[in-house]
Amino acid sequence: MGLLKHQIVVHPEWVDSLVPDKPVTPYQQRPGFAWYLCPVTVGDGQEWLLINVALGYCALVIAPETTALYIGDAAISAVEYHFPDEREEDNVSVSRSGDDLTWHTADKMPEHVGLQYQQAQRRVAKCRTVHEADEALERLNEKPVTIGGRTFAPREGLEGLLLELADRYRDYIEHTPWWKLQWHLLIRKEAPWLD
Repeated sequence: MGLLKHQIVVHPEWVDSLVPDKPVTPYQQRPGFAWYLCPVTVGDGQEWLLINVALGYCALVIAPETTALYIGDAAISAVEYHFPDEREEDNVSVSRSGDDLTWHTADKMPEHVGLQYQQAQRRVAKCRTVHEADEALERLNEKPVTIGGRTFAPREGLEGLLLELADRYRDYIEHTPWWKLQWHLLIRKEAPWLD
């Protein structure tokens, strides 16, 4: 497995207007960060909301244009924002390249994503600007959700995942024999600590 990559999942009716120049395939769950892209109304305009499938984390796409490039950047930035400052190895497991982002379609979303979407819609509907909506979503990301029988705040889940990835990298560096590290370098094995 290489670096964890981002997947954007959209409803088939929005694909042509959002990603006309990118390949789009049906969504299948795989390792990485999967985000459902959903429309929300903020003030008098329509904006786009990203909801992380595994963690329920919500991020508003704040960009000058609604294009695949800006939406992808918003997904990557949502993760980068939560890299802890004090640990330099926290970013070694997540791809930060827009070239590693893929687009997918799905008619339905998981129940927990739908519930998070409803919560987000209610909160941002009261906001007049995208900045107010962004703050409302930050508060939503602090509210515990239950996913797969586990209850946690989406922000804490995301930050916990990033710390776990950093710990796996540190463990790999500190406890893998030198010859195996060299072998992985020689064969250019990408992110062996994620295997």
